Amino acid sequence: MSDAAASELTETEILVVGGGPAGLSAAAILSAAGFDTLCIDRAAPVVEADAPGADLRTSALFTPSVDALDAAGAWARMAAEAAPLRVMRLLDSGGREEAVRRRADFDSAELQDRPFGWNLPNTSIRKALLDHVAAAPNAALRAPDGLASLTFRTGEVLARLASGARIRARLVVAADGRDSPTRGMAGLSARRWGYAQKALVFAVSHPVPHEGVSTEIHRTGGPFTLVPLPDRDGRHRS
Repeated sequence: MSDAAASELTETEILVVGGGPAGLSAAAILSAAGFDTLCIDRAAPVVEADAPGADLRTSALFTPSVDALDAAGAWARMAAEAAPLRVMRLLDSGGREEAVRRRADFDSAELQDRPFGWNLPNTSIRKALLDHVAAAPNAALRAPDGLASLTFRTGEVLARLASGARIRARLVVAADGRDSPTRGMAGLSARRWGYAQKALVFAVSHPVPHEGVSTEIHRTGGPFTLVPLPDRDGRHRS
């Protein structure tokens, strides 16, 4: 990159730092609202589930989130990869015996004419949002390129990127994770605490269909939850 390219000044209304599902969702929604939006991310986009470094987690998007993405025109790109969450089933299985003591089903049909939400792989969310941002007339993604520094002024923020490029924006959105460097550059603190717990997250196939039921089994030592995923290769998955 030439010195001139490295020192270029790009004008935008909103700078979103972080190109994960949260940052790309913010870029999609804000650009759809008419704001010129630039999203940056330190890592190159990885959207294939079997690629090294891919995000293998899933996210449950509830109806307000889906409505926001739908209004931005992004939901249609990911809906086919989503499994509806029609029933939230809680099972109390605490105590010495391995048996269900109480069961409570919360059925979305009792409240609304559609599911509580939809569960889908993070790679599907990210691919759909990357395609949407690429097609949006007033949105752009710059990756890989990270945030190096921020300078705050009365009516604007000047950002310098790792590449040396400079960005002038009216608003900065920190969507770069729980340890957000952007938040630190802004001088904002956050309360943190731990629960001394760890979790395993994995996908399984099973012979009986989940029928849109998310099952939470609460044991004395911790919970076990099965969240629906779309069928794949003729197999039911959670």
